[in-house]
Amino acid sequence: MKNGMKKTAAVVMAAMLMGTGAVVPAAEDMGIFSQTAIVAEAASVGKVTGLKSKTLSNSEIQLNWSKVKGASGYTVYMRKNGKYNKLGDCKGTSYTVKKLPNATRENFKVRAYKTVKGKKVYGKYSANWNTATNPQACKGLKVSSVGTDSVKLSWTKIGCTNYRIYQNIKGEWKEIGKTTGTSYTVKKLAPATKYQFKIRACKQDDKKTSNNHYGKYSGVVTATTKKSDKITQADIDAMKKELQEYSNSKAEYVNTRYTEFWKYGKDYNTLDEYYSMSIKSKSPSISSYDGVDTINFTEGQSMLKEFKELYKDYINYEYEKRNDVYYVVYVEACPNGLDVNPNPCWAVYLLY
Repeated sequence: MKNGMKKTAAVVMAAMLMGTGAVVPAAEDMGIFSQTAIVAEAASVGKVTGLKSKTLSNSEIQLNWSKVKGASGYTVYMRKNGKYNKLGDCKGTSYTVKKLPNATRENFKVRAYKTVKGKKVYGKYSANWNTATNPQACKGLKVSSVGTDSVKLSWTKIGCTNYRIYQNIKGEWKEIGKTTGTSYTVKKLAPATKYQFKIRACKQDDKKTSNNHYGKYSGVVTATTKKSDKITQADIDAMKKELQEYSNSKAEYVNTRYTEFWKYGKDYNTLDEYYSMSIKSKSPSISSYDGVDTINFTEGQSMLKEFKELYKDYINYEYEKRNDVYYVVYVEACPNGLDVNPNPCWAVYLLY
């Protein structure tokens, strides 16, 4: 009778504690007194908290958690095919999972246990923890094509969430973009300029977090953008200077009568000063001009060279026709009231 009462009390206690998550060995595996002792011990096995991780490489993850008072050890589990499978036991609060596939998301749980009469009595599972291994280092990075203002990069596909692209800007590597594909075009670059790039793969823990795990950087590639054939403002400024100097050399009337201008008290002391002041004081709004020519923004360098030669011939012709004038070469953007060319262009005036 007494033994029956003890057995009943132990079973009731076991049932109550199992509702708390404690795991109790089966009654048939031990005597009733041993079972009662184990059930009592199970009540004091705490739940593991503070589970975190550190990704060590593309195949290793280190798990860490808070110590459970009185625990004999801990068992680590990893989810596979929808179930948590045991990985191993440890005495401390750290466990390194090895030989994992690279760039894969993994899910873990840990629970503490006490060893009582040679048997493990477990506490509740910790909350699950998601993390991922690092991707491999990116390989095969190369420059696929080069334009005047762009560089296309490509590389070999590896397992990851996305790829991050980096550019060396004034000696510092900065992330400039990301893609899920295996190519990326860097745009808005300057023509005839050298650039350096590298990439690395990124793996995110899961879709709901922003925790990123990175592979090692690829090698560095260098690309030099092509020289632009388009006419720039700098090209126009150089052309204007060249044509103005040519006009000055052809201004025989001014060159031979400069001393006469000086006698009448003009505000200049040298011929160069006179030319400089004349250029600054003239514009189409206050001056007359012998014709106007235009050149489009998008016309190439060969067209610019041809334009300069033709315009020099035009200057020669005008000086022969009107040798008592001095011409100022003036350039402004089209159309600005100029009807001869409605397209984006420069208008070149020969003012007098």
